[in-house]
Amino acid sequence: MRKHILTILILTLSLLFSSTQAGAFDLFNPDRGKPPPPPPAPKPTTSTLKKPTKPKTKLINPFKARVSKKTSRQKHKPKRLPPQKDFVLQGTSRFGSRRAAVLKGPDNKTFIQYFENNTRTPLDLEGFEEYYLVSVKAREVQIEYPEDFPCHKDKPKKGLRCEKRDNGKTVAILNLKRNEALPAPKASPKKTAKKSSKEDEQKKRKELYKNFKKRVIKDEDVPAGMRVVRTPFGDRLVPLK
Repeated sequence: MRKHILTILILTLSLLFSSTQAGAFDLFNPDRGKPPPPPPAPKPTTSTLKKPTKPKTKLINPFKARVSKKTSRQKHKPKRLPPQKDFVLQGTSRFGSRRAAVLKGPDNKTFIQYFENNTRTPLDLEGFEEYYLVSVKAREVQIEYPEDFPCHKDKPKKGLRCEKRDNGKTVAILNLKRNEALPAPKASPKKTAKKSSKEDEQKKRKELYKNFKKRVIKDEDVPAGMRVVRTPFGDRLVPLK
């Protein structure tokens, strides 16, 4: 019984399949033998449509730009150097192999600095122990400055010249400055007036004694009871006492 039912189902299915194939075949179809047309494109939906994006432009804040420029300038600003401590050479001396320099310090006090064993010697001055005397020559000495307080400005009037060495330290070269001769002091008006008055008196005396003749009294011309007194202006008679 079951076998008969299965055979009936198979026959019905085969008939249905053959009928569908026969319906799909059309002898008078002009497009027969051509490939089937492509499927229609799907319609765009709201999910597929994208709105055009606008380019994002950032607004520049001028205040921020100015601040950044200021900070960059501050970064590149050169380091401010501390005030320079100046020394002035007042003289040099040598006793055999021992040398010394007479210096005037930044406090305007004069001191004698010996160049011990002709080697680098710290200055014997309170507060300047990091300054070293490195050379003593005739009319010239050299002082090495510390790195924190370098020698950076020449002072020609003081005979000071700065020089940077290969080790990064600076040296002050001090030369004994020749002092120029002082000009003659100007005469005061009172002195000039006195001088002119003296000259006037001398002129008057010359005119007064222009015709003056020195009187000379000979000894034989001296009368009895008188004596001769001789002066630069002439001789005169004086009675005897």
